Amino acid sequence: MSEIIRVEKNECFIDSEALGIMADVERRSITRLIVTHKKELEEFGVMRFEITKPNELGGRPKTIYLLNEQQATLLTTFMKNSDVVKKFKVKLVKEFFKMREFINSQKITRAIGIETRKTLTDSIEESGENDRMHGKGYSNYTRLVYQVTGLKEDYKEYKKHFPKGDYRTSLNPTQLKQIELAESLIKPMLELEKEYSEIKKTLEPLFKTKEIGE
Repeated sequence: MSEIIRVEKNECFIDSEALGIMADVERRSITRLIVTHKKELEEFGVMRFEITKPNELGGRPKTIYLLNEQQATLLTTFMKNSDVVKKFKVKLVKEFFKMREFINSQKITRAIGIETRKTLTDSIEESGENDRMHGKGYSNYTRLVYQVTGLKEDYKEYKKHFPKGDYRTSLNPTQLKQIELAESLIKPMLELEKEYSEIKKTLEPLFKTKEIGE
């Protein structure tokens, strides 16, 4: 993950405060540049912003702008080319590139995971496990996957705060691959008419000893 780039709904942003710190430019100067060139910047998208609340000691609320890659790149062209700014421009390009690669890898991993889950759902239905579990087959196997991959508590905590959220969007590519691996192992065991208890006994030692999935 990047130290300076934020990701929201698969889009990359840098906030004006982080940009100012990294470029060694005062926050007021960055804000002035954004306001002055707002028209040009908005050719690359609506200028988003956040209002921060005053801290406990008082003070005034701050407006923090969120710039997408094109807006941030354009803004740097309006800065004076000090050595620090030049280095920051290079780092900015690298960080945006790194985050785009990260997002793309997540999309690919999720796409594969979706297909795996569809297949697993079919296998649970066809095996009769869903009927034996009174319609809770898929939810039970989902919890089993998170348990054997060491994500059970994290999953419970996530659902506590985001009951309707997609937990998998919060995971990194390595964790997603572990989940995909566990699900892909369940499918052939269901086809061999193995039941939940036996599948659980098979999976747990494999992931616990890290014999697979590394």
